[in-house]
Amino acid sequence: MRAQLAWTLVTELVVMAAGILVLKLAAQLLGVVGFGEYTLSRRAVGLLYLPLVMGLGIAAPRYVAIARAGALPGYSERSFAFATFAAGLLPAFVVILLMNVVPGTASAVLFGTSDMARLVPAATMALGGVAVHSMVYAVFRGRGEMRLANALQLFNNGIVPVAAFLLAPHDAATILTVTGGTWIVVSGIALVTVLAREARDDTPVQSMRDHLRVLLRFGLPRVPGEFALVGLFALPALIALRAHGVAAAGQFSAGLSLLTIVSSVFAPIGLVLLPRASAQAATGDLVGLRHFVVRMLGGGIALVVIGVAVGELLIPPFVGWYFGKDFIPAIPIFRACLLGAIPYVVYVLLRNVLDALDVRAVNSRNLIITLVVLMTLCYLRTEIMSMALSLLAALTLLSILSVRDTYARLGRGTLAAAAAVTA
Repeated sequence: MRAQLAWTLVTELVVMAAGILVLKLAAQLLGVVGFGEYTLSRRAVGLLYLPLVMGLGIAAPRYVAIARAGALPGYSERSFAFATFAAGLLPAFVVILLMNVVPGTASAVLFGTSDMARLVPAATMALGGVAVHSMVYAVFRGRGEMRLANALQLFNNGIVPVAAFLLAPHDAATILTVTGGTWIVVSGIALVTVLAREARDDTPVQSMRDHLRVLLRFGLPRVPGEFALVGLFALPALIALRAHGVAAAGQFSAGLSLLTIVSSVFAPIGLVLLPRASAQAATGDLVGLRHFVVRMLGGGIALVVIGVAVGELLIPPFVGWYFGKDFIPAIPIFRACLLGAIPYVVYVLLRNVLDALDVRAVNSRNLIITLVVLMTLCYLRTEIMSMALSLLAALTLLSILSVRDTYARLGRGTLAAAAAVTA
C-alpha cells in the first residue's frame, strides 16, 4: 500500500508539472490565438468527458475490486471489465462520429461559434483518447495493478502532451490530433493487454447486462456531483467577472487555482484507496477500514495545516515574483482562498471512503448542497474578499458533511457492508 501510494504520488506530481509545462509551451509556441484554441479545446474535451463516461471512473475500480475479493457472488471482475469498456467507450465514439458529421454545429455548441469548426476533428480525437485511457486506467486500479496504471498515466498525461509540442508542427489542431491519436494507440494497446490477461475460468452467474446495470446504477448518480464540483471553482469566478470585471476575476481565479493545486497533492491517496476500501467494506472489514481512515485523515490534516501555514507566509513574495506587482493587491484574496485547502483536503481524503461505503451518491448530494450555499452567499455579498470567505465557509460545510457521513457509515457494522455492495 505504501509503495503504491508513493509511486502514485510521484506519478501525479510529474503529470502536474507536465501540465504546467504544456501551458508554457502553448503560450510560447502557439501565440495568443493558438493558445486560446488549444486551452478551449482541452476544456471542452474535459466537459464532454464527464457525462459520457457516466461515473465509470469511480464505479469500475470499485466493483472490479469487490468482485476480485469475492464479495459479490455471481459477478466476475472480467465481466465488470468488459462492461466498463462497452459502457464507457460506445457513447463517446457515437458522439465523436456525430460531431464530425456536423462540425459547424458541434463547434457552436462547444465554443459558442461555428468559426472554430476546424478544431472539432482534433478535439474529438482527444476525446476518444481520454475515453479509452480512462476506462483502462480504471480497470487497472480495480485490479490493484497500480504499477501499470501509473505507467499508463505517466506516459499519456505526462510525456505525450509535452512531446506533441516538441515534435509536431506548432498548430493547435495538429498538436491536439497528435496528442489524441497517441492516447488512442497507447491506451488501445493497454486495452488489448487487459482483455488478453483476463482469466477465462470465472464464469459469472449474472449476465453482462446485470454487470452493466450495477456499474451504471452506481456511476450515473455521481455525474451531477462531478458537475457540481466543477461549478464550485468555476461559477464564483464567473460571478466575479460580471460584478468586477476581468482583472479582479482573474485575480480571484488565480487564488482558486492555488487552492486546487495544493489540494491536488492529496488526490493520489484516493486513487489507491478506493479499490482497497471498497473490498474491505464489502467483506465486512470495517474495523480495519476505520483504523486506516482515522490514521489517513489525521496525517492528511496535519500535513495540509503545515503546508497552508508555510504558504500563508510565502504568499507575498511568491505573488510578486510569479504573478507580478499588479497582483500584489490580491494577496488577501490568495490567503483566504489558500485557507480553503484545509477543509477541501478533508473532502478529498474522505470522498473515496464514502464511495466505498455506500452505493448511494452521498458525495454528489453534499457537493450540490455546498454549491447552492456558495452561490447564495456569493450573490448576497459580491465583494471579492467576501466571495473568497464564502468559498471558505462552503468548503468547511463540505468537510463537515463528509466527516458526518463517513462516521455514520463506518459505525453501522453489517448494514454498512451491505450498503457497500448492493445497487
